[in-house]
Amino acid sequence: MSPQELAATIFRYIDMEKLHRENPVVTKEMILSFLNIISATKSLEKKADTRKLSQGPQKSRQKEYTELIIHTDGASRGNPGMAGIGVAIFDKDYNVIDELCEFIGESTNNVAEYKAMILAAKKAVSYNAKKVTFKTDSELLVRQLNNTYRVKNPGLLPLYKELMTLLGKISKWHVQHVRREENTCADTLANKGVDS
Repeated sequence: MSPQELAATIFRYIDMEKLHRENPVVTKEMILSFLNIISATKSLEKKADTRKLSQGPQKSRQKEYTELIIHTDGASRGNPGMAGIGVAIFDKDYNVIDELCEFIGESTNNVAEYKAMILAAKKAVSYNAKKVTFKTDSELLVRQLNNTYRVKNPGLLPLYKELMTLLGKISKWHVQHVRREENTCADTLANKGVDS
């Protein structure tokens, strides 16, 4: 239906005199212009829908970051005890991108540290980061990832393998040991995870 046909149909059902009495500024020409705009908009929407269908289903894309700095921490109250993990993700200029925390049940500190690092690596992969600096206050984790220590604990070995698989998807990564006071952002999140 053309805008003119649509206008004619609407005019049949609208009391134009009443409309004009109640809204003196409204004219037939204004209504026709309005219908032309609606018709043009609908036409553009149809074209956009056709383009979307021809391109297949569209995935909602997460913003990509070339370079990330990620702080991780795991907390266990009792070791083993109630445990949580925290991950704070920053861009290269230290602007916060994301903050994550999770309760992971009863666990040791070392397992919590690994699980935090696994979550961090998953997020880095999802952001399609090419270069990532991971920062943690777990000396054991850093030394095992840098091949200074071997992973002997049977509870950590599957976590180590999962983590190394994820890190293999990142072009360039580095894990750095930081003091606890330099890791308060992740520490706070890990404790929030325990409390949740």
